[in-house]
Amino acid sequence: MPQLLPFPRFFHPTPGITEQLPTTRNGIRQLDPFPFVQTDGPQMPVLSVRNGESGRTVSAICGLLPASAFHDGTVLPHERTLSARLERQQRLVTGDRGALGKPVLLTVPSLGRLSPGRPVDDGENQVIFYGDDHIYRLEPSSSPAPPVSLPTPLVIADGHHRAYTHAALAADGDPEFQFIPVVVAGADELSIGTFLRLIDGDGMKPREVLSRFQRHFSCTPLPNAVPVATAGEWLYSQRGQHYHLRRLDTSVTDTDPGWLNQVLLPDVFGITDTRTDPRIQSVDPPPVVSGEVYFDPGQHNSVKLLGKPITRERFFAEVQAGKTLPPKSTRFEPRVPSGLLVWIP
Repeated sequence: MPQLLPFPRFFHPTPGITEQLPTTRNGIRQLDPFPFVQTDGPQMPVLSVRNGESGRTVSAICGLLPASAFHDGTVLPHERTLSARLERQQRLVTGDRGALGKPVLLTVPSLGRLSPGRPVDDGENQVIFYGDDHIYRLEPSSSPAPPVSLPTPLVIADGHHRAYTHAALAADGDPEFQFIPVVVAGADELSIGTFLRLIDGDGMKPREVLSRFQRHFSCTPLPNAVPVATAGEWLYSQRGQHYHLRRLDTSVTDTDPGWLNQVLLPDVFGITDTRTDPRIQSVDPPPVVSGEVYFDPGQHNSVKLLGKPITRERFFAEVQAGKTLPPKSTRFEPRVPSGLLVWIP
């Protein structure tokens, strides 16, 4: 079983309540004044995240994994990475000598007995961050923490670019990249969403797009943008018009994101590589209010496709079968914000 190691030290904002975290996107070491304090280890802090609307809480454990774990099959990927993001990440962490302002989020089917439970309200020791939708509590260990054996399969939920950039640099022998900070949460506490696909239709009007879609879907007009309920279905919206799409080929065994990349995008839009083609973007899903999807007005002319999230069971089945999903196939929630748990080798 993989061993989660305690932090010899980690950095974080001053304990107490904050509504704004330090910006770490462009590097950490050069920040002046330095906005973080240090907690010495061996430490395995607990991260608890509460949804402000539903009250649902996720509890996760934090620590270090050797970078080699991301090469030797200990930690499994679940989607392919975007080439441009990898290049930017390598430039950033090389310049910052291995420092990361955001750990990699890992998931297992369930933490079980390792679940750290819900922390009590303790503003003196906890870093409490009020985000837009969640309340985050980062709490140091009450005593020195030993290594912990993690259950498997252990899968990257968010942070593929961070993980594999560090792993590649570690393989070159750089000691500043030998360990990767991680947050491990059970998938039975996380939720899996899906990204919104924004496609540049190259001036095509909805009727032109529909004529091409009809090779693959039955297309039903909708009075409002209503999210779909099952796999094999998509919501298509463009210029204020909305359609329910149901895939005609019911023999498809691929996941919806896989089928979209392999079949629909090449045939309808000529997009063969979503990692590099600038005509497609995958963005955070829009809000759903009273059963209706509300799109950003700036996306009015784009072809918008919103599908059904993959189930947890299908997710782990795909990963354990050695498959990887297309980039931006899943959106695990809640994510870990930048600037809350910081690693500086």
